[in-house]
Amino acid sequence: MLKLILPRYFRPMVGLGLGLLLTAVSVQALPECKVPNGLSTDDQDHYCMIHTFRWACLLDKGYDMDKDNWTVMLWDYEECTIRGCNQLLQQTGALSEALFLKACNIAVLDRR
Repeated sequence: MLKLILPRYFRPMVGLGLGLLLTAVSVQALPECKVPNGLSTDDQDHYCMIHTFRWACLLDKGYDMDKDNWTVMLWDYEECTIRGCNQLLQQTGALSEALFLKACNIAVLDRR
């Protein structure tokens, strides 16, 4: 009977590969970031970071973001936006005025 025996240095790589495969199955893809006009290149990157933080926050709150027409409570959306802006501020140390007005100014959302 023929046995396939993996050398000792291949066994950890096989385990790592299986672990990555199982992890990749449970990870959700990030949504597309649509940046508003009037932001610099750095602000565009920061806007997408806020967008990602907000999306992760809404997932943590239990919203199903896989649907094409997902709906969330306005309060949760605003709270997650503020958390995203605070997270970016902690990481970068500053927010530009343009970025604040486009992404973090919740009062603008209330003027609809």
